[in-house]
Amino acid sequence: MGYALLRNGFAHFTDRTIPIGAFTFIAGRLALLRSGCLIALSASAPCLRRTNLPRALAIRRTIKLAAWLAALIWLPAQPALSGPVEEPCPADAISILPDEPIQPAVDRAEAGAAFCLKNGIHRSQAVRPRKNQRFYGEGRTILNGSRILTDFSREGTYWVAGGQNQQGRRVGSCVRSAPACNLPEAVFVDDVPLTQVLTKDDVTSDRFYFDHSAGKIFLANDPSAHKVEVTVAAFAFESTAPGILIKNLTIEKYASVGQKGAVQAQDANGWVVENCELRLNSAAGIAVGSGTRIRDCDIHHNGQIGITGVGHDVVIERNRVFENNTREFNPNWEAGGVKLAVSSNVVMRDNRVYDNRGPGLWCDIECRDVLYEGNIAEGNSEAGIFHEISFAAVIRNNKLRHNGLGKGGFWGNNLLIAASQDVDVYGNELIVSAGKCGVILVDQGRRTKSGALYKTRNNHIHDNDMIFEGAVCAGAASDVGPDNANADVIETGNNRFDHNIYRISRGSTPVRFAWGRTVLDWDRLQHAGLEQNGSLLVH
Repeated sequence: MGYALLRNGFAHFTDRTIPIGAFTFIAGRLALLRSGCLIALSASAPCLRRTNLPRALAIRRTIKLAAWLAALIWLPAQPALSGPVEEPCPADAISILPDEPIQPAVDRAEAGAAFCLKNGIHRSQAVRPRKNQRFYGEGRTILNGSRILTDFSREGTYWVAGGQNQQGRRVGSCVRSAPACNLPEAVFVDDVPLTQVLTKDDVTSDRFYFDHSAGKIFLANDPSAHKVEVTVAAFAFESTAPGILIKNLTIEKYASVGQKGAVQAQDANGWVVENCELRLNSAAGIAVGSGTRIRDCDIHHNGQIGITGVGHDVVIERNRVFENNTREFNPNWEAGGVKLAVSSNVVMRDNRVYDNRGPGLWCDIECRDVLYEGNIAEGNSEAGIFHEISFAAVIRNNKLRHNGLGKGGFWGNNLLIAASQDVDVYGNELIVSAGKCGVILVDQGRRTKSGALYKTRNNHIHDNDMIFEGAVCAGAASDVGPDNANADVIETGNNRFDHNIYRISRGSTPVRFAWGRTVLDWDRLQHAGLEQNGSLLVH
């Protein structure tokens, strides 16, 4: 069980500081303030230290927070701890100090060697592991892909750093308001990322311009009293070698290019990433390959997406994946929490995926045998779980809340199955924002590479419990014309809704249940053979 302390409007958990507005979940659990300290909800042990909060103030905050907790109807269980933990490296590990280069030690060592990256900042390191090598941190070990800038000169109203020759590939699609999202170079001032712009005239206090032809970075404000960093390394770990273990490391500020990770395992087999924190990287935190295991990690504030990749036999479990796509890549291209493609035998289990710009958990393009189980997805701008142009999947026992806020109509939903078949959806609990939808199937008449049509068929939606804060919105919609070969696949393709519970407040507007190209109310959907054992509960 982890502990946190409350000081001066911030929650402190181990070596991390979180604004109070974000401390609803600390180390993945709800937290409760108790006289002068903050403890995990299920913890019974006393606080490790006392804060400077006056007892009366602490009690008032305790009462206020307790009342807030009591008002919640949705109390998810999560892992006790994710991210790095302080523990010693294995006894046989080769020690590497923060100021020592890692790659020469890797090259000298045998396959299967273990390395202990000592506490501190290992700056601008890019490692290509050999077969079965293992990399351990001590809990406060940071791999940082940037270097510090100290030499600035004045050019007119700008502060300029010269001699900057790094330039990564530009990959990916951006939203209109962030046209430079896919330029991988990044600048941080006191650990806060600046937004890159395309012209010098657009530079402001929170924006920078990189003139690659001149090798110059332009800032608006005097940097002399601040820590300024610029990314120089594209990855922390990348290799085709199998069997790599990465554990207890913080990996930050790498200039990963679109669809690539600071940990780039996509071209290898059997990599394991455990108890790591991946943050502030330009594109993805981690790119998975076949046999990848990602467990107990915090993956957040990455520029494009938390986890991406392609592979067979992939397990992603007990992670927190949150507030990714900070650079505003276009989610219709690829952005958000987790997206795998052309993957099979995938397990996404017991993750908490929240506040990402894009879908929460997403498998796209010929995915097969995917299990989404026991996850919590909330506040993602698109679907909490999204299974797209793919095949067999089980989506069970997940908690989905207030997703789809960035989309309208039937696309603004919590659970979306698009142009896919043989999906079993059950045991899920949903809280749906007003104007948004619960479970939605959609057929788009999309074609495979061979020209065949993907068909939305043989999907079974049953035994789910949905709370709607507005009108009921769910069902299966056709997005093709009447002359399309898929025109009636929703109605004739053995898509079934039954034994689901739909909960609404008295006075809500009528039920909107999509069925093909029509929208049905409750009586008409039952008359169509749907929800014969389902329930519409008004309270």
